[in-house]
Amino acid sequence: MTDRGRPGRLKSIFIKIAASLLVLAVLAAAGFLLYVRFATRQAEAAFLAMIEMDENISITEESGYFLLEPSAANPGSKPIIYYPGGLVAPEAYLYKMGRVSLCLQKPVYIIKAPFNAAIFDINAAGRIMARYNLEQARVGGHSLGGISACRYAAQNPEKVFQLFLFGSYCDRDVAGFTGPVTSVMGLEDRIIDWDNYRAAKANLPAGAIILEVEGLNHSAFGNYGLQVGDGPAGLTDREIIEIICSVFSDYGGDRD
Repeated sequence: MTDRGRPGRLKSIFIKIAASLLVLAVLAAAGFLLYVRFATRQAEAAFLAMIEMDENISITEESGYFLLEPSAANPGSKPIIYYPGGLVAPEAYLYKMGRVSLCLQKPVYIIKAPFNAAIFDINAAGRIMARYNLEQARVGGHSLGGISACRYAAQNPEKVFQLFLFGSYCDRDVAGFTGPVTSVMGLEDRIIDWDNYRAAKANLPAGAIILEVEGLNHSAFGNYGLQVGDGPAGLTDREIIEIICSVFSDYGGDRD
């Protein structure tokens, strides 16, 4: 005897399974977004207010980045494109990179990455360069942002004038890159995986400048407070800004 109701029951079971999977997917996505929201380290309000009130620099927010432009920008100067660290709000870099923009008279672009993880948008620098008709830029970043910048440089070496790494390393081989490469690592950094960092030095060109700085920790490249587990900060913001400026003015390959 044929079970005429069986196809209907199978269809009902399939619909219930599909609905359950959809609900689980929605809950997982919502949970991930909540995690990103609450885990992201935000900019310290006082530093954000200071740079926003500075009349010598303009800050423009676009859909995928912030643009910092000094009032006395050097015409033709190669700009800086900055990939933020993982789960750090891009606004947390506005103060220090705003001061760097002023000291160098260069535009600075700070990428707003999906889920505050630049690794999800490696080509962000390429889109900025295409939009502003830039042949080259100085490209780099902090922590996970530096890894993302290295991946961009490995894929697009002709677009990168200078590669810079702050509390980061290259997980891709850029040993053939011919532009300046500058790595700044704090000796008080307790966030970086030091074994990975040391091993990854082999991925850099032979002429790379590696600065390992006493009193500098991982969190100090931005203004989002002390990251849990990081070492103590032994340098002032002014000293850190001077170090960052020197990455471009002293080790940047030219004096534009």
